[in-house]
Amino acid sequence: MDLPILDLSAANDLTRKPELLRQLRRALFDIGFLYIINHGILPSTIDQLTDLLPSLFALPDEDKANLSKLNSPHFLGYSGYAEETTLGKQDLREQFDFATELPVVYSGSGGPTNGHLANGSSNGQDFSQLYWRLRGPNQWPNLAGFKEAFTTYHNAVQELAYRFVHLIEEAFEIPIGTFDHFFGFHQPHDSPMEGNRPDNNDLPTFLPPQHRINHLRYPPSPPNPDTDRSQVQPQGVGPHKDSSGWLTFLLQAGNNPGLEVLSPNNREWIPAPPIPGTFVVNFGNAFEAATEGAVRATTHRVIAPGPGRGDRYSIPFFQGLPLDMTVEEGRANCGSGYGVIGMLGS
Repeated sequence: MDLPILDLSAANDLTRKPELLRQLRRALFDIGFLYIINHGILPSTIDQLTDLLPSLFALPDEDKANLSKLNSPHFLGYSGYAEETTLGKQDLREQFDFATELPVVYSGSGGPTNGHLANGSSNGQDFSQLYWRLRGPNQWPNLAGFKEAFTTYHNAVQELAYRFVHLIEEAFEIPIGTFDHFFGFHQPHDSPMEGNRPDNNDLPTFLPPQHRINHLRYPPSPPNPDTDRSQVQPQGVGPHKDSSGWLTFLLQAGNNPGLEVLSPNNREWIPAPPIPGTFVVNFGNAFEAATEGAVRATTHRVIAPGPGRGDRYSIPFFQGLPLDMTVEEGRANCGSGYGVIGMLGS
């Protein structure tokens, strides 16, 4: 079984769009993973960031230690090789975690702080809950051009993610913009289905979420791995579902394979090798929960490169959701659309 490849240029062609939406529905309900091509992000935007990855991971150990996630209440920064585990086994990778650059809103004393909505106000929200500590600024490396390249890439993938959510709404046959207020939008986007949009004035008000972008390096496994590392399939990251966020947009930099997706029958692993010019898209646990299981959050893993293969780099973008949004609010937001979603998925 191969993962579907969706050509997003068809979204602007009325003759090709129905087939695109049909392919998207199948991917949503059948496997939960897909590739996208012709996504609209400039190759230069991607290259400016990926070209810096070797230099980023070649920073001196002292610089990496100063950027440790242990220094950040927002869990942003550096974690070293094999410091993280999945299913009790070490993940043979190192990583830098970055996010949308946002100010701290947490207030341990209760009451509003400098949290901002689309109109610049805090709306009287209480930011004393501990989960608000997750929201805050990055730790930036001392690497020329990195912050600029990251910001340009972040903004481009963020816009792609919003456009893709609108395509999903069309595939669900629910109004375009149904999920917009999750992302802090309270004014309609330009849309060919403007008249079918929901009235966002009566929906809950959320802060714009913080998206997270990891920068991952999987070095080749040693020729004689020890007993904690599988000699056949060294664990880059173990089997898991994406636990946070709405959608994931994964850029696989270079040609090293390793990503594998669990088949719908849970019996085999489907390779998802790098394909130039594509992103791999999958759906997080939050999406599965909000659709009451109709859309799959699919288990996947990464096999670390074997000896002599060279480093594998990847950059997953995790589309964030409001920290104070409940599962019930996510489900209720679809309203009567859930009947349509259930029928499409049956």
